[in-house]
Amino acid sequence: MTKQIPEAISSTEQPTYFRVRLSNIPRQQEPDVTDFCFEQKALGLSEVLGFTQPDLTYDPSLTPRHLLQLDVFFDVTPTQEFFDGIKELNSMIQAQMQEEETKDWLAEWKKGFVAFKLVGNVWVVPSWLEKPAEAEHQILIDPGMAFGTGTHATTKMASFFIHKLAKENPNEIQNWTLLDVGTGTAILAVLAEICGYGIMTGIEIDPEARRKARENCELNKTERVEISDQQLDEIKVQYDVVVANIIDGVLIKLKKDLIKSVKLNGHLFLTGVLQERDNLFFDKFIDSSPELKVIRRIQKDEWVGYWVQKIEAEINTSTAYSIN
Repeated sequence: MTKQIPEAISSTEQPTYFRVRLSNIPRQQEPDVTDFCFEQKALGLSEVLGFTQPDLTYDPSLTPRHLLQLDVFFDVTPTQEFFDGIKELNSMIQAQMQEEETKDWLAEWKKGFVAFKLVGNVWVVPSWLEKPAEAEHQILIDPGMAFGTGTHATTKMASFFIHKLAKENPNEIQNWTLLDVGTGTAILAVLAEICGYGIMTGIEIDPEARRKARENCELNKTERVEISDQQLDEIKVQYDVVVANIIDGVLIKLKKDLIKSVKLNGHLFLTGVLQERDNLFFDKFIDSSPELKVIRRIQKDEWVGYWVQKIEAEINTSTAYSIN
């Protein structure tokens, strides 16, 4: 069967590119298929990967496949020679082409990002916009820092805890240390400095995220925030406040080190708990830890956050709150 190839668009129309999805490629033929695509002037290729997440850790695992899927990208319509050549390599390989608009993804990202109130009088403001008149304090965010921009419910819950604790302890907060575990863009550490905490330390397992966090601290001209290369199990000192805005399964894995990093009578903020797994998380992390006392439990959307305090007595009571 002859495959019909659409005619190329005129130069006056919206610029487009062409994506060809190749399916049923035997793994051993991947090098031959790749070489042939580049011979046909493909701009690039990417493998369509499958993932599984069998437990609560949210660490995705690749699903092994004997037959691959590849996306092949062209700036002009692929020729019939390309499709015929693919079939000659292996008649079982299926090809499906789609024409897509070329976009300035940075510009698209900017369109969807506006200044917004994070907590109290602190606003998150894109670096290319002016601070809103009603914003007393601002946290600047740059494009490229897609994760940890403050829009997610878990970040808002952690921000609520940080701000609330500062408001309740105005005379002590300047002497308190704070550890931000999984700091991401360091937005929570920056917020803590604005709220008056003494010294903030951010840790992160991803080197690229640490680099972004340092850039963000520089952008916000922080004076008391350090982004450390240490990992949680390497931390030897204890902190007055520990923030862990991380998915619940990972929190459970880090339980021992998280609790160890909190001073006696210190505070631990745990956000990233899915509501559907709240009971399981409570049993495995909080109820099984007699040194933890629940100060507050809050919920936003489908997420739950806990504010707990490390104590000596075996007290474990909870008060439920909600935030808008």
